[in-house]
Amino acid sequence: MHKIFGEKLNTNYKDRAGAYLICFNEGKFAVVRTPKGFFLLGGGFEGVESAEVCITRECIEEIGYSVKVGEKLCSAEHYTYHKRIGYFHPIQTYYMGELVKMEESFTVEKDHTLMWLDYGAIKGKMFSPMQNWALDMAWKKMHSIDLSKLVIENKAPKAEDYNLLRVASGIGGAKDVEKARIAMKNSLFAVSVYDGDKLIGSGRIIGDGGVSYAVTDIMVDKEYQNRGIGEEIMNRIDNWFSENTDENAFIMLIANKPADNLYSRHSFDYLSDNRIGMLRNQKKIR
Repeated sequence: MHKIFGEKLNTNYKDRAGAYLICFNEGKFAVVRTPKGFFLLGGGFEGVESAEVCITRECIEEIGYSVKVGEKLCSAEHYTYHKRIGYFHPIQTYYMGELVKMEESFTVEKDHTLMWLDYGAIKGKMFSPMQNWALDMAWKKMHSIDLSKLVIENKAPKAEDYNLLRVASGIGGAKDVEKARIAMKNSLFAVSVYDGDKLIGSGRIIGDGGVSYAVTDIMVDKEYQNRGIGEEIMNRIDNWFSENTDENAFIMLIANKPADNLYSRHSFDYLSDNRIGMLRNQKKIR
């Protein structure tokens, strides 16, 4: 998989190709902390060296470790502006791998500190947006689930299952079951994901069917989160919008962080500075 960040302008860019290692061990990722921020292990190519040689050299220089470079995971490039370099075009390729051992005979860069961090602690905090994305890709790869073994239906779940999933996903408490039945019945479109008889994921579209729509109840059981199920639900919702709405449709959602990262990958943008989202406070009128 390859991803392009930024917009290429009609100007000359300074290209800089590099290779990076993603190490995952006992639930934690290896990253390097520098005065500028967090980075993956690796760096830019010197001369005509291979990706494996580049990563091996950089890891010795930065943290003093020998490494084992595994399979290629993904790649990315970024059209950006660097205050020192000018128009800059880094091109990075990411490989899975592991740290082998610390090599005592090498002097490492003093401002580079090796850290092992949980995905939740480092997610979205890398200096480079490309490397944030690469970590996301690595996490998904290691926690992916074979969707072909699940039952995915384009229909709303039973109210009782819906309530159980609300609790299991952490989205909130159960709703009144009769009101939940009405809600499920009145969905414009819905996706339900089952592992056997157990509802483990769901999502709905509600609205007037002509102008205004809302995406709601995007839920995945905590035991199944970060395995691509939310992406599959949103892919099916995307397909429904593509087939049933035009560019003038008003489509909204309210996101619980960090789920906004999921929705931003499916054409949802944050509100501009002069717009604000609001909820009616039902308790005020009771």
